[in-house]
This record gives sequence, structure tokens and C-alpha cells, in this order.
Amino acid sequence: MKKLLSVLTALSLGITMLTGCGSTSSGGSNTATGEQTGGAEPTKVVFAMKSFNVIPDSANTERVQQYFNDYVAENYPDANVAIEWKLFGPADYDQKINLMMQSGEQLDLFIPANIATSLANNQLAPVTDALANYGQGLEAIIKEYCGENAFEAVTQNGEIMAIPANKNMCLTPLLQYDTEMLAATGYTADDITDLESLTPIFAKLKELYPDVYPFVSTDLKNKNLPYYFYAEKEIDPLGNDYGVIMGDSGEIVNLFATEEYRDLCYLMKEWHDNGYMPADMATGTMTGTEYMMAGRGFCTYASYGSKNDYAEFATMLTTRFGRDIGVKAIADSYLTTDFASATLGIPSTSKCVDAAIKLLDIIYTDEFAYNILLWGMEGTDYVKVTENTVNYPEGLTADTVPYCAYMTMGEFGTEAYCWNLEQGTSEEAKAANREYAKTVNLNANLSPYYGFRFDGSGVKNELTALNNVYEQYAYPLMCGSVDVDSTLEEFNKALEAAGLQTVMDAKREQLDAWLASK
Repeated sequence: MKKLLSVLTALSLGITMLTGCGSTSSGGSNTATGEQTGGAEPTKVVFAMKSFNVIPDSANTERVQQYFNDYVAENYPDANVAIEWKLFGPADYDQKINLMMQSGEQLDLFIPANIATSLANNQLAPVTDALANYGQGLEAIIKEYCGENAFEAVTQNGEIMAIPANKNMCLTPLLQYDTEMLAATGYTADDITDLESLTPIFAKLKELYPDVYPFVSTDLKNKNLPYYFYAEKEIDPLGNDYGVIMGDSGEIVNLFATEEYRDLCYLMKEWHDNGYMPADMATGTMTGTEYMMAGRGFCTYASYGSKNDYAEFATMLTTRFGRDIGVKAIADSYLTTDFASATLGIPSTSKCVDAAIKLLDIIYTDEFAYNILLWGMEGTDYVKVTENTVNYPEGLTADTVPYCAYMTMGEFGTEAYCWNLEQGTSEEAKAANREYAKTVNLNANLSPYYGFRFDGSGVKNELTALNNVYEQYAYPLMCGSVDVDSTLEEFNKALEAAGLQTVMDAKREQLDAWLASK
């Protein structure tokens, strides 16, 4: 059936009329009689996804979208849903999502930048009832791979407020690096044990490759580096950065006043001053991926955690970058409520909550449907090699293939269902990795406070002020472009003035109540 559908759709791709989720006078979804299902037209669900690959042009995105919708109509006629598939790059994803929300443009599924902030701003629709009615398969498979308590991380006041990503949710601090450059230094991957261990390697690299930056950031302004630091130090942020618990101490402290954070800032300052990372990291627009693909960057951080030896990711990145890339873990996996909050959210403005859950139920449980969105159409965008592996058609690469959203970092669907590139890894290793994906979250170091969800609705003004302070001071510190001592002093004074203690007190009260209820 799948092969037949592939052939038929490839021969004739029609444009199917879809209805949006605007309310009718009776308060229901707009419907019309259509030919695709023989009844009501399918409900359109606008799904905005972040892709870390080359974004396909609109014609190829629409082609794959239509193919997916034809497959769903054929195999899940009772669901009566269709996707409007939007792909954005990571650099401007949050901005585009915010614009869609502010303009009133239809948006039914997205990736919250910070679920705690989204909850505090009432941006997410509860999905408890929709899951119970239309997402039984989705709920079951997430619990199978991520544990029975997977939904605790996205529950507030008794309501499930988002859908967990069915992936490695624990944070595993990794480095991805250019193996040829590392070999030239005389060091090996065994010499990389933490961030500090990179400094002598960087010094040697700068001698050998003066035009190469030893460290580049995958995200602009080095925004996410602290989260890898959190995993290494086993820090639980309790919903946001404003009051954290380090290890199992139980004490809520201001992270930015700790010695550990100061040491991290000094390390970034050292790297910046020695030319180990771009001088314009705080203001530049070139990502670490672009630097490494151009041979101008040696390493950056990552958090691929669903593979048992990371060989699969190394192979994928080698193919993607056109350079031999290695992957090395620098700390054990750590799981907190916040790390488990890699989620898909349904905006509170959406009128398609039920339809969105129906669509996700298909994507999370149907391997073929999921891989349509990742890889496109067989023969045009990929060729099937084995049951679980694909390759690009002859003469094409990740950069030239008409459609490929593969590098989604497992942010939607069931990651273990993802077909992998053929190159480099044996079938035995691939099978082992798929099995490992089922247990990685269950075997991670678990924060003692996993499941605690901070409700910031009572301190929204303080959180807004604190976020503004954070952006002003934390990003330059992580880019190493400012004096550490004076900036940290100003940073902490500004945090205090913005209401840090008020937020920390609210966390303390809520955490004590949560602990007492267990």
C-alpha cells in the first residue's frame, strides 16, 4: 500500500482544499464537503517545526506535505486531519513563532522556547482531555520510551500542558569536533574530559590553524552553553535560571553568584581573549555549524543522547558537514523537569486542539508517516537501503537534495523510529541504538526534584524583568566579551533589583509544598 501510494502520489499531486480551525457561528470547526474523505474536509493543523538542515523551498515542502496528507487520508480516514507544514531555521524560529502568535495567524503546533515562560504567559492550551480522547497511542509510546512519569514534567495544576518529545530528554553534554584537526595537535578524544581540558588543545590548534576558531557556538550568542554546564554540575534550574538547586543540597541559590558560574565566565573570557572563539560571537550571525562546514571551526557543543556510542551522530554530521566529525561526551546524562521539557505545545489561541492531538498520535506511532516529514518521498528525496536506513539519491547530498528535514534533533515524533543514513554504522549498531533510545531516559541521573513544575504566573512581572536582565548580562559573559568581575557585580545587583528574591521565595514555597505531597 505504501509503495502504491508513493507511485500514485508521485504521478499526480493535486492541491487538496483544507479548512482551517476558525470558529463557526456554533463554535465548532469550519467544515465543508470534500472529495478526499468522502465527507467533511480534513481539519488543517498548522505545524511550525524547527529544522537544523537546509530549509527546502516552498514547492518541495508543499509536495511532501501533500504526500503526507494523502497517506494520512488513505490510512487514517477517521482522523480527518491534514498538516500545513512550516519549516524554519533555528536562528529565527522563536521570532517567527512570536510574530505568528501576535498577528493572529493560524498556529496549532510549535516548540516553546521555554515552557515555564510559555506557561506563565498563558500561551499553552491544556491537552489532558484531548490526549485521553484522541492520543492514547501517543501517550502510551511516550511512556514506553520515556517512563511512566514522562508527563509529570509538563503538568501544571493537574493539567497536561504540552507533549513531551519522544527522544532522549536527559541532557548529555557532548562536543562535536573535527577529527583531522584534533589528530594534528597530537591530542586524542581521551584528552577531552570537560570544558577546561579543551584549553591546551585550543592553544595548539591556534598555532597550527591561525584562521580557525577552536570553539564555535551552535546557537547565536552562545546561549545554550550554561545548560551543558548544568548537566556537568547536576544543577536543577526548577523552571528557569532564577534560583537553582545544585546536586541534592535542597538549597535554592542564585546561580550567578556561585563560584562555579564565575569560573565558567572566566573560562569563556580566556577563550575569547586568546582568539579561541569568534570576537563577534555576541553580535555575529554565523552559527557554529556554518563555521565547521567551512573548515573555520574546530568544535562546538551538542546534546545528542539517544545513541549508545554516538557513532551514528558522528556519521550523520560527517555527511552533513563534508568533514570527518567526532562526538565525545564530557559528562553523564542528567534529567530534570526542565530538560524533560523539550516539548511540542499547542497555543492557547488554537481552535484545533483535538485535531492537533489526532495528528500527533499518527506522527508518533506511525513510523512511515513520521519519516515522510523527515525524509520526503522515496526516489526523489531519498532511496531506501534497508528497513531502517536510507541514503540520498545518486548525485545528491544533504545540501542538494530537494527535501530533507532530517536534522530536527528529535524534537517531534518518536526518535527511535527515525530512519538513519546508510553510511558508516553497521545494522547491528543501528539496532542497538534503537533499543538504547527506549531506555536512555530511564537510565539517566535523575534530579531529586524531577516532576516539580514551577508555576510562575504569580511573578510574571518579575520574570519579565529578570529575563531582560539576563539577556543584557549573561550573553556577553558567555561570549567572553566583557570583564568578568565588574559585569557579574552589575548582573547580580540588577537581578536583585528585578525581583530575584521574590521568585526564589515563590520557588521555595512551591517546592516545599510539592515535597510534602509526595
